[in-house]
Amino acid sequence: MTLAPTAAAIATPAQLRDASFQWPGGRGVADINLTVRPGEVLTLLGPNGAGKSTVLKLLSGEISPQQGDVHIFGAVHGSAARSRIGLVLQEPSTDDLMSLQETLELHGRLFGLRGSELRSRCQSLLDSLGLADRAADRCETLSGGLRRRLDIARALLHRPDLLLLDEPTLALDPESSAAIWQTIDERVGGGTAVVVSSNDTTEAEAHADRVVFINDGQFCAEGSPAELSADLRSDAMELDWPAASDADLNELREWPEVGDVIRADERVLLTVDAASELAPKLFQRFGGDIVGLRIRESSLRDTWFRLVGAPLEPDS
Repeated sequence: MTLAPTAAAIATPAQLRDASFQWPGGRGVADINLTVRPGEVLTLLGPNGAGKSTVLKLLSGEISPQQGDVHIFGAVHGSAARSRIGLVLQEPSTDDLMSLQETLELHGRLFGLRGSELRSRCQSLLDSLGLADRAADRCETLSGGLRRRLDIARALLHRPDLLLLDEPTLALDPESSAAIWQTIDERVGGGTAVVVSSNDTTEAEAHADRVVFINDGQFCAEGSPAELSADLRSDAMELDWPAASDADLNELREWPEVGDVIRADERVLLTVDAASELAPKLFQRFGGDIVGLRIRESSLRDTWFRLVGAPLEPDS
């Protein structure tokens, strides 16, 4: 039975309630509960195959839950909901033979835009995303980063209230990533809700208001980046230590300056108070067996490592 949306859900951009969907072969999501708030950037953070894209497809209406419910602005999916959603898929979906201007104008017409309003919106987005000087060029001439900017412009043209982005800056150069996020942040400031699929913890820390960890089709943590990382020690040390024994790791757990001690295959993660002070002591005690060391500030990446027991590796 489909539950009627509550009064509180009317202004809610998107809501999944006990939503499940399984693809042939077994992957998918199970019993997902998620509320997307107005004017927030919510990042679904997890590895490839975790279920992030499935959640976006449920929110976009591309698929329907096999169990549970999805509501967009308090209503079940339909044409009215789709008109308020902007969607950017992982792969570029532009027509190589069309120009950038033609691409945007066609998309605008599909959403009922015409005349001076359509031209004004096209020009504004081309300007903000650094594409104005390429407006007459065919899409086939664009680099990957410029194609992605065009995808963002197309998704924003009809001024959606809910923007769904699947790995929007994957493998992009820093300039393209910055242009995309500047434009997204401007829309969020105007009240647009944004849901981003990503496995980039650095990007999530920089831009997300709220992060949901998803692994093996289920949510395993939720909060702001600061909340999720609040109880980590200051620094993280990733050790390539194939010979580490359980006794070695248990000894480290007794050191007062060490917090987390987590093994994943031949790698060991430590969160510590001060890596520069601990490193000499560590190598003095275990140095002959440690074959590699990386030091950085602790981050969401370490929260993930702690919860899941495996590193979250960003795509390149």
